[in-house]
Amino acid sequence: METAKQILSISTVAFDGYPLPLAFEQIARIGARYVEIAYIEGYIDPFTEEVFTKARARTLLKNLIDAGLSCHAFSAHLDLSAAGVVEIFQRRMEFARELGAAVVISNAAPPSREHQFLANVERIAARAKDLGLTIALENPGDGRENLLDTGVEGARLIERLGLPNVGLNYDFGNVISHMQERVRPEDDFKEALSHTVHLHIKDVAADGRGWYFTEIGKGSVDYRSILSEPRVRKLPVSLEIPLRLRRLPSGSPRRGADPVAVERILEVLAGSFEFTKRMLAG
Repeated sequence: METAKQILSISTVAFDGYPLPLAFEQIARIGARYVEIAYIEGYIDPFTEEVFTKARARTLLKNLIDAGLSCHAFSAHLDLSAAGVVEIFQRRMEFARELGAAVVISNAAPPSREHQFLANVERIAARAKDLGLTIALENPGDGRENLLDTGVEGARLIERLGLPNVGLNYDFGNVISHMQERVRPEDDFKEALSHTVHLHIKDVAADGRGWYFTEIGKGSVDYRSILSEPRVRKLPVSLEIPLRLRRLPSGSPRRGADPVAVERILEVLAGSFEFTKRMLAG
């Protein structure tokens, strides 16, 4: 079981194509106590801004409570340099807070729009502080140049920002596709740890069509060494396993035409959950 110092969540992204209440029920069946709710454009079924209302958040919170779950992290990935993004992201933060989340995860921005990103993130961080939230910027996996392509660059960016409630969400699996396997997460994550506030655990394997996602411990990432790191065991961790998704050789994401069978999702999540708990426990 998770210790008092370790939060181990399961992301709803694995249940792309299914309603969130069903995802909550199935995640609880595995034995998890925490869930990361994911609203990521292009990675799950399409949604509109009308989703992010107080009334819907309260309904989802009841669904969570009924399933015996708590929401610690909320995925709201956006380009934080985009026009109007401050107001859009604020809605997501308020929605996340209604659900009880403490961490809201997002992308950063392309280097070409660094100036606008810096201005936006200061405003976002100020509102997050009012809400009691931490913003976790994530290293991407899509192969497109970003302000934090790797853990090293992410650490430098957080140092530059100097905002106490903005840190990193380090995603081990993203590094593989984003950097075309030129950078290994087993080494890169160590450079980011001092600025990391949350971790995404995902495992990947390659074939002739790019990369696909596997049960944790059965892909190409050496999680036995990663999860034995004492500093990792003090951070909130989320299993983010987008089984319907694969990455093309460029890193670009592609969703499958149909949702993955619930039985298959449960098999992968249960194996991943048990493996991760075992490794974290030492």
